[in-house]
Parts: sequence; C-alpha cells; structure tokens
Amino acid sequence: MADLSLANLCGYNFSNVNLRKSKMVGASMCECVLIRTDFCEADLFAVDFCDANLSEANFAGCDLRGTYLRGATLDHANLENADLRDGHLMFSEEKELRLLSHHHDLSQRALADMTGVQMVGAKLSNATIIQTDLTGASLQGAILKGADLRDSNLTDVDLSGAILVDANLSNVDLCGTDLSGADVRGANFANSNLATCNLEGVDLSTAKIENAQTVRPLSSLDVDIREVLREHGLWVSSFGAQGSRAVLDGYDFSFVDFRGFSLMGATLKGVNFTGSNLAGMEINMADLSGANLAKSNMMGASMSGANCEGADFNGANLRNANAEPQENLNKNGASTNKDWPTNFTDANLANTNLTNANFAGANLSSANLVHAKTSRTNFTNAKMTDAIMEAIEPN
Repeated sequence: MADLSLANLCGYNFSNVNLRKSKMVGASMCECVLIRTDFCEADLFAVDFCDANLSEANFAGCDLRGTYLRGATLDHANLENADLRDGHLMFSEEKELRLLSHHHDLSQRALADMTGVQMVGAKLSNATIIQTDLTGASLQGAILKGADLRDSNLTDVDLSGAILVDANLSNVDLCGTDLSGADVRGANFANSNLATCNLEGVDLSTAKIENAQTVRPLSSLDVDIREVLREHGLWVSSFGAQGSRAVLDGYDFSFVDFRGFSLMGATLKGVNFTGSNLAGMEINMADLSGANLAKSNMMGASMSGANCEGADFNGANLRNANAEPQENLNKNGASTNKDWPTNFTDANLANTNLTNANFAGANLSSANLVHAKTSRTNFTNAKMTDAIMEAIEPN
C-alpha cells in the first residue's frame, strides 16, 4: 500500500492508477488529473484536491474528512459510503504542533469546502457530507440515496434529477437550489427553507418536512399584490401619468414567491423579504432602505440604482444580480446623461453569494461583506470606504 502522507504531488497525472487502501493524509494534489483513479477505502484525510479532475474516480468507503475539494470536478465519481465531514490535521514542525493550512486558502475557512465542485451523476449513496459548503456545486442526476447532508450549505446547487431517497437534508441552506425532477421520497427536510427552491416536478408527499418553510400563497398577504403590481406597472410605463406607485413600506412578504415580478421604483422601506424567492425580480430604483432580505433568493435580480441603505442581506443568494448604476431619465423618458449608483451604505451583506454579481459603481460604504463569496464579482469603481470584509477572492 502506498504511503504518500504530506507529499507534494500537485499537477501530476494519476489517471487509471490503483491507489486502493493507500495512506495519503495531508497530501497536496491540487490540479492533479485523477480520472478513473481507484482510491477505494484509502485514507485521504485533509488531502488538497483543489481544482483537480476526479471524474469517474472511485472513492467508495474513503475517509475524506477535511478534504479540500474547492473547484474540483467529480463527474460520475463513486463516493458511496465516503466520509466528507469537516476535519483538521495537526502535524509536527520544529517541535511544535501546527494546523495544516493550504497556501491558497486565503480566508482560513474550514477545509470541508466543496464550493463549485462538479459532481454530475456522482454516486454518493450513504455518504456523510455534514456541515459542508457546496455553494454553486453541480449534482445534477447524482445518486444521494441515504446520504447525510445535515447542516450543510447547498445554496445555488443544481440537484435537478438527483436521487435523494431517504437522504437527510435537515437544517440545510437551500437558497436558490434547483431540485426540479428530483426523487425525494423519504427525504428529511426538517427545518430547511424550501420556499426559495425550484421544486418543479417534485413530489413532497412522502418527504419529511417538519418545521420546513414552504412558499406562502399570495392570497395570504395583507394586500392585493396583483392589483398593486397592475397599478404600479401603469405608473412606471406612463412615467407617473397613470396608475399609482407601489408603496409597500413595512409589509411582511417573508417566504413568498415573487420570481420575475417588477417593482421598479417602488417604495419598500423596511419590508420583510426573509426567505423569499426574488429570483429575476426587477427592483431598479426601488427604495429598500432598512428592508430584511436575509436568506432570500435574489439570483439574477435587477437592482440598478436601488436604495439598499441599512438593508439586511445576510445569507442571501445574489448570484448574477445586477447592481450597476441606473441611467437617469427625465419625465419624457429622455436621458439626462447622469447615472444613479446603487446604494448599499451600512448594508449587511455577510455570508452572501455574490458570484458573478455586478456591483460596478455601487456605494458599499460601511457595508458588511464578511464571509461573502465574491468569485468573479465586479467591483469596478465601487465605493468601499470603511467596508468590512475579508480578502476578496481572486477573479
């Protein structure tokens, strides 16, 4: 059996190699090509597989605790009965114990990081993946029968067509997750938010949804929102000559599906959008000051020129959202050659997913961006005075 513990093997090609039952604790294998490599029952504790190609690899029964899989490709890999929990490796250096930390792990996040991994069609039956960050991962058609995903972050994950029979998804963050066509018979969604998911073609009749948050119907709201939207649409299209502006300050719209709705220029001060599905929503030039948008799904939302001063976006999914400046028009619809920047002054953007979002020219003065995912986020000419944030991930 091979013992490659703590070895630096970055960039090597181990495709089709038999590494069954090998010991590779803490090894660096980032950017390795490991297509169809057999790791069956190997000890891979805290191995660095960052950006590695692990397509069709066999990880059946492997100890993958603490493994760093950020950006790795695991399409059609076999991870049945694998253990993917968090873990930390201490090692001796100059008579001192040190915590193993990979050089590219800029924010010192836990190593149970599978952000953006590609696992299309992967076999994960009975795998243990608790407290793991899978933000932006692709698990389309994956087999997760009996898998334990408790307390994990599945924000913006593609689980379309996945087999989740008897899987444990309790306390899981599913903000913006695509579950369309998934088989969820017997799956446990206790204490999870299903209101922001795509559940097209999903049968929840045998799933466990105790204390799970589902979508509130529009009929349950304290206002006839469809009539408000109709009048507001007339107001927008006529530049205020017809209809009436939507004034919805302070309303409770938590866990409501507003996908694709348009509230451009509306006043939404202090509105509670907690856990709501706002994907693709148009809120350009709207006033959202002091609004609560925590855990909301705002994927692809258009919010140019919006006033979000003091708003709470904690844990929201803003992937592909557009917050660039809004061109000012006069009452006749003609350009004034002036732009109105989107205002996030004092806003809480902690723990948000800002992947591919456009914040060019935005005012982020004194905003909180701690633990925000900023991969490929556009901050060109953004005002960041006194903003609180960790190191921005490289684009």
